Amino acid sequence: MILNFIQIRKTAAQTAVFYFTTVTLFLAYSTAGYSKPISGETSFETTKTKVVKFLIQKQKKQALLAIDDFIAVEKNKQTLKEVRDFKASVAKKFLTKEAQEFYEVSLNSTLDNVKDAKKNNEECLSLEPENLDCQIQKVRLMYRDNPLKFNEKIELEKVKKFFADTDFNWVKISTEKNKPDFKNLTFYKKEGGVLTEDKLVKAILELDRAFVAKNFAKAKEVLAVIEKDFKDWPDLVFFKQNIDIQSTEDRGINATEAANLYQLKCKNLSKTISRKYRYDFDLCARGSL
Repeated sequence: MILNFIQIRKTAAQTAVFYFTTVTLFLAYSTAGYSKPISGETSFETTKTKVVKFLIQKQKKQALLAIDDFIAVEKNKQTLKEVRDFKASVAKKFLTKEAQEFYEVSLNSTLDNVKDAKKNNEECLSLEPENLDCQIQKVRLMYRDNPLKFNEKIELEKVKKFFADTDFNWVKISTEKNKPDFKNLTFYKKEGGVLTEDKLVKAILELDRAFVAKNFAKAKEVLAVIEKDFKDWPDLVFFKQNIDIQSTEDRGINATEAANLYQLKCKNLSKTISRKYRYDFDLCARGSL
């Protein structure tokens, strides 16, 4: 059942409250959470102080330009990574409650009302054009419209500048799964410990890659890693069923039943889970996009 607009807006408003309760903590973290390298006459600390002032004045464009100015002169690789991470976190911060509400409504509508999702995300971008999460959501929605013909270079370029790891633009890669070279790439290598959310995107891309390459042993390995720490990812159902179907000669496995099970899992998906896995561009659409 599709929630009506008022219900969705109410959910979005409740989520948006987090912005106002955490923004002060973000500003404090911004000025104290990193090391203090010096490059020429400008330190990272000085830059962060400027950025915080711009954000308080709701001048995000100027805040991002201040970070870019520092990046242009900094030579230390570790510091540059920290600065780019900081830039991405700044770009994701909402300056207004209204923009965040529009974004939350867009996320909540992505799986069952694409038209509404696009409309609300455009409202977010009209209020805060430099917001990275709204830019990513725009690319995601365009990709889900027609993944086989996705070619939005301008929108991808807007997002590209925010990645700390310039060699791993996961947004761009997520839109290129249908390209021949995708199956030959490597995104994730199994590590010990907990699979953190920042590595989840890499693990999902690696699972997609292994599945496309028909490397089912690798696919099962990555699937187990994801399932260990993200048991509520709905697409576990898709991969479990389809890896078995494609890697076995057991004709007792019914592809139609597997597809129905996947659709049922996604049909009953909560908005919380949908938002949690928003960076999986193919969420609940594998096999149908």
